[in-house]
Parts: sequence; C-alpha cells; structure tokens
Amino acid sequence: MGTKDFNALDLFICRWRSGVVRRHLRPGCTIMDFGCGHQALFLRSVQKHIQRGIGLDYDAAASQPAANLEIQNFHFKDRFEFPDGSFDCITILAVLEHIPRDQVGKLFREFRRILKEGGQVLLTTPTPASKPLLEFLAFKLKIISGPEIADHKHYWSEADIRYLATDEGFSCEAYQTFQFGLNSFACFAKAPN
Repeated sequence: MGTKDFNALDLFICRWRSGVVRRHLRPGCTIMDFGCGHQALFLRSVQKHIQRGIGLDYDAAASQPAANLEIQNFHFKDRFEFPDGSFDCITILAVLEHIPRDQVGKLFREFRRILKEGGQVLLTTPTPASKPLLEFLAFKLKIISGPEIADHKHYWSEADIRYLATDEGFSCEAYQTFQFGLNSFACFAKAPN
C-alpha cells in the first residue's frame, strides 16, 4: 500500500485494516508482504509475532528495520526470486485493486509457488460499494489520498474474490467485509497439488 502521502484518516483506515488481518496471522510464521509501502507499516506492527518478514514494494528503499524484517525495492513482472515453498503466509493489503486484471493471475500463480504447503494468502481490497465514497473523499473533499484512489483498476466483489481463489488453485477459507461493508478481507489457503 502506498503510504508517502497518507494523512491521519488514511493511517486510521490502514491501522483498522491491519488489525483485521493480524487476527488471522499464525504466530511464528514467515511472511511476505507484497506491496508493503515505503514504511512497511504492517510488517512493523507484527514484527514481534513472526519469525521473519520480507516486504516488497516498488516504492520502498531497501532496508532492514529489525533483525527479522527486510524491505526490498521490487516491481513484479513475471516471477519472484524466492524458491518454491519459501513462506507460510503472503499478505497483499490494499494492493489488489491497483493491479491490472490481466496481471492478477500471474501474480497469484507465483504466490502459490512460493507458499509452503498449507500456506495462506491474506488480502484486503475495497468492495464495489466503496467506489463512490472513496472518490468523493479523495476528489471532492480531498481528505484521503487522491493518487491512491485514482490508481484503482478494479473494485473486487465477493464473487470476484472467490473466483480468483478457485481459478488460481486456492480455497477461499474466509471472506468478510469490514469498515461498514466498504472493505473486504479474504483468507486463501494453498490447495494441495
């Protein structure tokens, strides 16, 4: 998630989202946070509860903010440089809506490859119901990040999320909306080969 021009409201929404995801994170796991933002806010918030975390973002500077955390400057094209079965969990928080739909399948196939057996993808994305409100807050009131909202490629419905899971070899183990139905959370489990 982009965070450079976040204001207090953006940060409040980000923390709320992180709290929803944290409840589903297995203690002691190895995690990759795809689209972690330049501050890697989610990884920093779970740093004491995980074994190792790697954050990837095209907008982040390479760093090691803690002994068990690493941030990499990375822009996904076709493949991750990680071996098969590298992670217990992959998070993709407020990022899916920024990815062109024709690239999503390739990304999730790579997620599946680098997840361990039984691994999970934890994701959040705005629901279609959020589009008018987000655009109003961003472009009319200018109280949330306009560039972030302008970059949304697709607002994912529950049906879209469940289809993505099935189509890419996952089972959708949990789906819920939060923030008054404007945001969604899903947990995908890597289905056996």
